[in-house]
Amino acid sequence: MLKILFIFLVFLGGIIPGKAQKGLTLSGKLRLLSPTEVKVTSIDGNEIFSISVENGKEFRKGPEKIVPDVYILTIGSTKQPIYLTNGDVTVKGFYNEKAPESSSLAFTGIDDFLELSRWIPTELSAKKRVVNAEVKGKLRGNMYSALAYIADMTQWESNKMLLELVPEADRNTTSARWLAHRVDSLSHFAVGAQAYNFEFVDPEGKMVKLSDFRGKFVLVDFWASWCGSCRYEMKYLRPIYDELKGDDLVFISISLDRREKDWKKMLEEEKLPWIMLWDKEGFTSGNEPNMIQKAYGFYTIPFIVLIDKEGRIVDRDLRGEKVREAIERARGN
Repeated sequence: MLKILFIFLVFLGGIIPGKAQKGLTLSGKLRLLSPTEVKVTSIDGNEIFSISVENGKEFRKGPEKIVPDVYILTIGSTKQPIYLTNGDVTVKGFYNEKAPESSSLAFTGIDDFLELSRWIPTELSAKKRVVNAEVKGKLRGNMYSALAYIADMTQWESNKMLLELVPEADRNTTSARWLAHRVDSLSHFAVGAQAYNFEFVDPEGKMVKLSDFRGKFVLVDFWASWCGSCRYEMKYLRPIYDELKGDDLVFISISLDRREKDWKKMLEEEKLPWIMLWDKEGFTSGNEPNMIQKAYGFYTIPFIVLIDKEGRIVDRDLRGEKVREAIERARGN
């Protein structure tokens, strides 16, 4: 999910030109159902401001010298990443903590964030979100790494492009260091990277490794018996396997069921002709993916990846007809 949570914000004008800015000042007046807290923290958890706010009463905090960067603005239980600089930021309006989507807030002093927001991709799926390459030259300094943080993309190429746009002088800022780490992490399962050499058990109890199939193309399908779309995708894979199977191609389905009996029950039901393995760690949703999810960089299933004869990732996030196309392309057909 995108890290844009204050989708109800109304943005107004910015900082008064020519006024010397000694630090970040946050002020305003809110209509509230009950007293709440307004807080600003860095993305690595350091608190900048914490303000107790009461209904209809003005509040003000600062100035506090900050490094211009992306910060987390918290109002009540709602959090929003926002790009902040040393200047006066005000927030006014109504905040409903019980139903944040019905809130109406107006900001001033966030011009850089508005400029950056124009480039945030709108796709709901993290794997489909990419930043338009036309952003080059349109932002400044670490606004590029702040954009990457807020956009929350899982594609290595787009994150790498934004990192390369951050000037060397801004590479030690918090968001730039975050982005450098993300690019490094994503590089391990990007197309062209060496695939993680997994080892899981087959129905006979034998341990099977990816490297056992070096010299062949390997299509790996991660699934679980409780996942309806996974079962549907398996049925779609069957005619592709029957058509394209050969000595140079191996299909492997890896179950992420938590219980072995659920995996084996599915094996009896589906009776698929290719290699079936089980990862007893099971699928993990949310922010704590399991070992194999981290190694291949996926957070939803089904997840299908094609690996070449040297063990490198050829294509990933494959579904439906894209599976056939990827195999034929890899074979040079």
